[in-house]
Amino acid sequence: MVSVESATPVWVRELAGIRPNIRQSAAWIALGIVVACTAFFVPALVSPGHLPTLLRQAAPLGLLALGQTVLVLGRGIDLSVGGVVGMVSVVLAGSLARQAGVGVVLALCFAVGIIVGLLNGALVAWGRLSPLIATLGTGFVLTGAMLIYTGGAPTGEVPAAIRQLASGRILGVTWGTYLWLVAAVAIGAALKFTWAGRWVSAIGSNPDAAGLSGVRIPLVQLGSHVVSSLCAVLAGLVLAGFVGVGTLGAGQGLMMNSLAATVVGGTVLAGGRGGITGSVGGALLLTVLAALLTGVGAGEPGQLLMQGIVILAAAFLFRTRHTR
Repeated sequence: MVSVESATPVWVRELAGIRPNIRQSAAWIALGIVVACTAFFVPALVSPGHLPTLLRQAAPLGLLALGQTVLVLGRGIDLSVGGVVGMVSVVLAGSLARQAGVGVVLALCFAVGIIVGLLNGALVAWGRLSPLIATLGTGFVLTGAMLIYTGGAPTGEVPAAIRQLASGRILGVTWGTYLWLVAAVAIGAALKFTWAGRWVSAIGSNPDAAGLSGVRIPLVQLGSHVVSSLCAVLAGLVLAGFVGVGTLGAGQGLMMNSLAATVVGGTVLAGGRGGITGSVGGALLLTVLAALLTGVGAGEPGQLLMQGIVILAAAFLFRTRHTR
């Protein structure tokens, strides 16, 4: 008897993550367990009518996790994404959006993302700085720039065209969710089927061997940071559309959660192992888990406690399998 897996073309299995891979499957298995628990304790949260809302809530985190996955696969990290999300939020709600129009402001937001990505990549690739220190410093710079731009008190509303990312729907699913899924497919395909994507994994597995094999490590690092920053811009757009107003700390909580989603999704911080499929599952897992804990009245302390337990459990599971 021919199984569904064996009948599916190899490239489809690789893109969709169907092939056996505990690292990317664990997050989805845990998601199924959490969904079952939620259906038992707070069934309204996972009802068909509420699922699009959960997907909308997961989209900003999921977009950030995509960029983090690309970097972590290549032994990098990006702690500036929270600053990028916050900058996008305040720029969209600022006076410039009302005066110059949405198109100009969108171009400015993407320009900020590209500049931040290039700066981070240059500091890591040619400045020889640790990705942790380089991106942390850039994040502080962005925070200071936001305070200067807003005077410490952001005002104004996000343009209606951007709010459509959270309110506009096709088949009941918001535009922001589709944006996340399209980005996930595009980045997943790039990692699997392009030389640049394979170079990312090669650097993460063994940077010395990758360099000796002709991989242009500085350019790959530069490109990876640009991808991460652009994912942060997209996350900022979706989040701003959902919130509707500018917020200085819009991305600070998402920054660490994006790393958590990446780790829970099976991408190890040592690099070279993991993928987009697991990170998508990790973002959904953390979102549904937070909704469940809120529904049972656990509050923020309970959410932080449970998220920490999930992250530690995932790290222990993947470390044990790596040792074997």
